[in-house]
Amino acid sequence: MLIDLQTIWLMWIVIGGILLLVELFTTTFFALWMAVAALIPAAISFFDPNVSLEFQIIIWIMAMFLCAFLWMRLSKRDTPLENIDKELIGQIGILAKKCDAQNKGVLLLQKPIDGLSQWECLSEEPIAAETRVIVTQRVGQRLLRVDYEKK
Repeated sequence: MLIDLQTIWLMWIVIGGILLLVELFTTTFFALWMAVAALIPAAISFFDPNVSLEFQIIIWIMAMFLCAFLWMRLSKRDTPLENIDKELIGQIGILAKKCDAQNKGVLLLQKPIDGLSQWECLSEEPIAAETRVIVTQRVGQRLLRVDYEKK
Protein backbone atom coordinates (compact mmCIF):
# COMPACT_ATOMS: atom_id res chain seq x y z
CA MET A 1 0.00 0.00 0.00
CA LEU A 2 1.41 3.33 -1.02
CA ILE A 3 0.81 6.37 1.16
CA ASP A 4 -0.47 9.43 -0.65
CA LEU A 5 1.88 12.21 0.40
CA GLN A 6 -0.74 14.85 -0.48
CA THR A 7 -3.14 13.66 2.27
CA ILE A 8 -0.74 12.33 4.89
CA TRP A 9 -1.50 15.36 7.06
CA LEU A 10 -5.00 13.92 7.51
CA MET A 11 -3.44 10.76 8.92
CA TRP A 12 -1.70 12.86 11.58
CA ILE A 13 -5.00 14.56 12.45
CA VAL A 14 -6.68 11.15 12.80
CA ILE A 15 -3.81 9.87 14.97
CA GLY A 16 -4.15 12.98 17.16
CA GLY A 17 -7.91 12.44 17.44
CA ILE A 18 -7.49 8.79 18.42
CA LEU A 19 -4.92 9.77 21.05
CA LEU A 20 -7.35 12.37 22.42
CA LEU A 21 -9.98 9.65 22.74
CA VAL A 22 -7.45 7.47 24.56
CA GLU A 23 -6.75 10.38 26.92
CA LEU A 24 -10.44 10.57 27.83
CA PHE A 25 -10.10 7.14 29.44
CA THR A 26 -6.84 7.81 31.29
CA THR A 27 -5.69 10.35 33.86
CA THR A 28 -2.01 10.57 32.99
CA PHE A 29 -1.99 13.33 30.31
CA PHE A 30 0.46 11.13 28.40
CA ALA A 31 -1.76 10.61 25.36
CA LEU A 32 -2.76 14.29 25.40
CA TRP A 33 0.78 15.41 24.68
CA MET A 34 1.17 12.74 22.02
CA ALA A 35 -2.00 14.11 20.39
CA VAL A 36 -0.81 17.71 20.58
CA ALA A 37 2.56 16.67 19.18
CA ALA A 38 0.81 15.01 16.20
CA LEU A 39 -0.35 18.46 15.08
CA ILE A 40 3.21 19.51 14.29
CA PRO A 41 3.95 16.89 11.62
CA ALA A 42 0.38 17.43 10.37
CA ALA A 43 1.14 21.10 9.81
CA ILE A 44 4.51 20.33 8.23
CA SER A 45 3.05 17.78 5.81
CA PHE A 46 0.12 20.10 5.01
CA PHE A 47 2.42 22.93 3.96
CA ASP A 48 5.08 20.70 2.36
CA PRO A 49 3.58 17.37 1.19
CA ASN A 50 6.97 16.17 -0.08
CA VAL A 51 8.48 15.81 3.40
CA SER A 52 9.37 12.17 4.03
CA LEU A 53 7.33 10.07 6.45
CA GLU A 54 10.48 9.20 8.41
CA PHE A 55 11.22 12.87 9.00
CA GLN A 56 7.62 13.46 10.12
CA ILE A 57 7.85 10.60 12.62
CA ILE A 58 11.13 12.00 13.99
CA ILE A 59 9.50 15.44 14.33
CA TRP A 60 6.54 13.84 16.12
CA ILE A 61 8.80 12.05 18.61
CA MET A 62 10.78 15.23 19.29
CA ALA A 63 7.54 17.19 19.70
CA MET A 64 6.22 14.59 22.18
CA PHE A 65 9.32 14.95 24.33
CA LEU A 66 9.13 18.74 24.11
CA CYS A 67 5.43 18.79 25.10
CA ALA A 68 6.03 16.43 28.03
CA PHE A 69 9.03 18.47 29.17
CA LEU A 70 7.10 21.74 28.99
CA TRP A 71 4.16 20.21 30.85
CA MET A 72 6.40 19.04 33.67
CA ARG A 73 8.19 22.38 33.91
CA LEU A 74 5.19 24.68 33.60
CA SER A 75 2.55 22.83 35.60
CA LYS A 76 2.33 24.12 39.13
CA ARG A 77 1.53 21.00 41.11
CA ASP A 78 1.95 20.53 44.84
CA THR A 79 4.15 17.72 45.96
CA PRO A 80 2.21 14.70 47.22
CA LEU A 81 3.56 15.15 50.76
CA GLU A 82 2.22 18.72 50.91
CA ASN A 83 -1.23 17.46 49.89
CA ILE A 84 -1.12 14.76 52.56
CA ASP A 85 -0.06 17.34 55.17
CA LYS A 86 -3.00 19.57 54.22
CA GLU A 87 -5.39 16.65 54.66
CA LEU A 88 -3.88 15.50 57.96
CA ILE A 89 -3.71 18.77 59.87
CA GLY A 90 -7.00 19.30 61.69
CA GLN A 91 -8.20 15.70 61.39
CA ILE A 92 -9.94 14.35 64.46
CA GLY A 93 -9.30 10.82 65.65
CA ILE A 94 -9.30 8.58 68.70
CA LEU A 95 -6.22 7.28 70.44
CA ALA A 96 -6.06 3.49 70.42
CA LYS A 97 -2.90 3.60 72.55
CA LYS A 98 -1.89 6.36 74.97
CA CYS A 99 0.89 8.74 74.01
CA ASP A 100 3.11 11.46 75.44
CA ALA A 101 6.25 13.33 74.40
CA GLN A 102 8.47 10.24 74.73
CA ASN A 103 6.19 7.29 73.93
CA LYS A 104 4.41 6.88 70.63
CA GLY A 105 0.72 6.20 70.65
CA VAL A 106 -1.61 4.94 67.96
CA LEU A 107 -4.15 7.28 66.40
CA LEU A 108 -7.22 6.01 64.56
CA LEU A 109 -8.54 8.51 62.04
CA GLN A 110 -12.18 8.72 60.99
CA LYS A 111 -11.24 8.65 57.30
CA PRO A 112 -8.10 7.12 55.77
CA ILE A 113 -5.45 9.53 54.51
CA ASP A 114 -2.74 8.30 52.17
CA GLY A 115 -4.35 4.87 52.49
CA LEU A 116 -3.91 4.73 56.27
CA SER A 117 -6.44 5.15 59.03
CA GLN A 118 -3.95 4.18 61.77
CA TRP A 119 -0.99 6.49 62.46
CA GLU A 120 1.69 6.69 65.13
CA CYS A 121 1.50 9.86 67.20
CA LEU A 122 3.17 11.92 69.92
CA SER A 123 1.81 14.58 72.25
CA GLU A 124 3.37 17.33 74.36
CA GLU A 125 1.43 16.12 77.39
CA PRO A 126 0.24 12.62 78.29
CA ILE A 127 -3.07 11.66 76.66
CA ALA A 128 -4.93 8.50 77.67
CA ALA A 129 -6.23 5.90 75.24
CA GLU A 130 -9.77 6.35 73.88
CA THR A 131 -9.44 10.15 73.95
CA ARG A 132 -10.57 12.27 71.01
CA VAL A 133 -7.61 14.24 69.66
CA ILE A 134 -6.85 16.55 66.77
CA VAL A 135 -3.80 16.34 64.50
CA THR A 136 -1.67 19.49 64.88
CA GLN A 137 1.49 18.63 62.95
CA ARG A 138 3.18 15.99 60.84
CA VAL A 139 6.48 15.09 62.47
CA GLY A 140 7.73 12.29 60.23
CA GLN A 141 6.69 10.09 57.33
CA ARG A 142 4.13 8.19 59.43
CA LEU A 143 4.34 10.12 62.73
CA LEU A 144 1.91 12.85 63.82
CA ARG A 145 1.72 15.29 66.72
CA VAL A 146 -1.70 15.44 68.39
CA ASP A 147 -3.41 17.47 71.08
CA TYR A 148 -6.71 17.30 72.96
CA GLU A 149 -9.68 18.14 70.78
CA LYS A 150 -10.92 21.62 71.73
CA LYS A 151 -14.71 21.64 71.89
